[in-house]
Amino acid sequence: MENLKSQVSDINTKIRDFVNDSTIKKTNIFAKKHDGDWNQFCAALDTIGDTCLAVEGFQRDQSDFVKNPYLTTYGILQALFIQQDSVNYLKTALFGKDKKIDWSSNKYSELAKIRQLRNETIGHPVKTEKKRGKSKYMDGEVSSCMIDRSSLSKEGFSYMLWMSSGTETKHVKFSDVLNAQNQNLSAELEAILKELQKEEKEHKVKFKGEKLADILNARSLYEINLIYGVHWDDHLAWPSFDHYHERYKKIRAGLESRYGKFGTILRIPGTEEVVKKLDYVFSKIEGFKISRKFDDYEFEVYVDALDAGLKELKTHLEEIDKEFEI
Repeated sequence: MENLKSQVSDINTKIRDFVNDSTIKKTNIFAKKHDGDWNQFCAALDTIGDTCLAVEGFQRDQSDFVKNPYLTTYGILQALFIQQDSVNYLKTALFGKDKKIDWSSNKYSELAKIRQLRNETIGHPVKTEKKRGKSKYMDGEVSSCMIDRSSLSKEGFSYMLWMSSGTETKHVKFSDVLNAQNQNLSAELEAILKELQKEEKEHKVKFKGEKLADILNARSLYEINLIYGVHWDDHLAWPSFDHYHERYKKIRAGLESRYGKFGTILRIPGTEEVVKKLDYVFSKIEGFKISRKFDDYEFEVYVDALDAGLKELKTHLEEIDKEFEI
């Protein structure tokens, strides 16, 4: 059998990489982990990849088929069915349950045929119902199947479908089935990737022209070194602290609007650590401001840490601003 280049595998990898590098999508999925979305997302990606390996193995090495043709046939058809379900679960984990695939729609007719093939032959061969739980044999809604053992080969097989209206013989060519699956399912994954790219662009557009680093770069009457003037009651000392504290709060809010709430962010762990340290430093200096009780050297240590932390934050912000360039 001719080996197929798995477009499904390639696009699945692109989706995985895109979400991992996304500004906020990965965090949003992880935030719904209590609903199972995160586990579903990860398992779907892995299962799509695993079923691609199963298909590639079936195409590459026919020795298993020679040893056990029925088990191999059952396996490949079930793998295709699981792969389709996994794409559906991936889609709902990413975009919500209202985006689930409707297999009965014309858009998915070729994939639905593969699902029906699996159901008729190896899924529910003794009794396949068209309307789950309500099918009637006399209305042609129930069928029974038998694979023609003599026809079973690495190329495909024939099977008989018994219905109230009579017997129908069908023929299956594995290469046609695998081609249809690869072509149609990769198109669905491509659409998922494009939707992710659209979401990412729309998210970044919201911050077009807004550079977080500019908040720190803006010229001002106030400077960090003026905060040391608390020791000699400089009238600009505490206003300077308040000025930088307000700038920091604005930056912190800007980061959360771009990447999600701190504590749940998956995209910028390094920046989050800098923010944690600055949260602590600002809170300590705020405490000195309220109590007016502090050791001179202790106060200077925290102002030094504030200066260093804001400089470190600035380098992170410059990188983030580049990421949000459209």
